[in-house]
Amino acid sequence: MLELTRLFCIERNIFQRFVIVYRYIRLLNKDPLTKEILQKIFDETSEALGKLNGDCLDQDEFLDVKGEVIYTNDFWVYYSNLEVIHGKMKKMKLCKIGDKVEFENLCRLFSKPYSKEMLELSFKVVNSNIFDLLDRECFFLDEEKEAKTWFDEDKSHLWIKGRKIKINIQDKITNAHKILKHIFIRNKDNLKDEFFYSEIAEDEFGELEYKANGNKWKRYHNSCFEINRKAGITDFLIFNTGRKGKVKVNQKYL
Repeated sequence: MLELTRLFCIERNIFQRFVIVYRYIRLLNKDPLTKEILQKIFDETSEALGKLNGDCLDQDEFLDVKGEVIYTNDFWVYYSNLEVIHGKMKKMKLCKIGDKVEFENLCRLFSKPYSKEMLELSFKVVNSNIFDLLDRECFFLDEEKEAKTWFDEDKSHLWIKGRKIKINIQDKITNAHKILKHIFIRNKDNLKDEFFYSEIAEDEFGELEYKANGNKWKRYHNSCFEINRKAGITDFLIFNTGRKGKVKVNQKYL
């Protein structure tokens, strides 16, 4: 999320900006963790609106509920700025629309002098709300989780049976981080599965030409090796070589 936000802020080409927005919203909608957070925000908004429509609110309670509604609605206003672009770009991608009219209409929609700043603010508001809720959820995590094997994406810490391994260095998102995210976050309900390098390449690295280059697998193989090295466990991840290479977590560490 933060990397896509950074790319949007420095990108000058308007089409590429829209592509970044498309990738950002697609990420929020596909990643299990962010999907869950969006659902929580939606539920909180619905609950606040329900209270606002209640018949028996005193003045002080009304003011509290009204403020809650404004806060949650504020998130959806900024989120919808990005969702509109995502929807248009998705339509263009799926239908392979080459008609310039469709793109020109989208450009006109965001052609105001302040449009870029508004969209940058939309990224910041959405990021802030999602990360705030993530922090709240982490605070209430069951202490038993510390004794399990899991990946803390926000801090980039791999926990193996209560032992913490730092993955990223100096806030740089590494390849090892992306692979662990794919296994432990995107596929948290399928930890016993095998994960092909090709799917990791597309989902986490945005690499659509993996199969076209016979040596692309080395990038993911080397990253798996690096994870085992940092963990100090040679068989934490079990992985192989080749274009059809894949990786899985050794079950004895789960």
